[in-house]
Amino acid sequence: MAHSDWIPTREQDLVDLCQKWKLELENSSKIAAYGWDQTEVTEVLGRIGAFLTSRTAYEADNSTAKRLAKEEAKEEAVDAMRDFANSSIRFNKKMDDPTKLIMGIHPKDTTPTTHGTPTSQPDTVVENTVNHFEHRVRALNHETGDVSKPADAYGVRYVWQVGGERPASGADIRGQTKFSRKTNLVVTHTEADKAKTCYYATCYENGKGEQGSWSPVEEAVIG
Repeated sequence: MAHSDWIPTREQDLVDLCQKWKLELENSSKIAAYGWDQTEVTEVLGRIGAFLTSRTAYEADNSTAKRLAKEEAKEEAVDAMRDFANSSIRFNKKMDDPTKLIMGIHPKDTTPTTHGTPTSQPDTVVENTVNHFEHRVRALNHETGDVSKPADAYGVRYVWQVGGERPASGADIRGQTKFSRKTNLVVTHTEADKAKTCYYATCYENGKGEQGSWSPVEEAVIG
């Protein structure tokens, strides 16, 4: 199975996988043994827990509102699981193959490829969160349409700029920048920036910090 589609499409299978992830991520001895970041573990557990709770609520009351809440929670849980798999499981030499298999990651995915300069260009998507002063920025794999990183990418370079003229490309953005192994990032703004436009772009980087092509510039209003 390709690493981009290891998440089950059947919801009950996804629920079963989430339960297995919970057991592994709640095991403090494994967190220490595998070198997992506790903050990331807590975040993934929160997303998984929210999905499982919302699904139970939907089964008790299959209203449109409950269904929409479940679908949103499921999407966030899947995104969190994909990101954690890419950053902390797939190439983690401290983990044994049986544990990776339990978590849905096939051992063949544990062999890193040699990363040259990334040739892939991501698509940047910006969404508002519940907090109106936060934007969730996602770097989508142009080939697969999801948040999986291409084989030649070690992580994602994010850049953003509040206000000013719309930059022509990510290289022209004069603001803040952050590198992350994750393919989504939450950017928090302040009250002082309310109603201003923020411009975003992303590109893939390899392990040497070499960058691929910038995505088209996307924008979102703050507040």
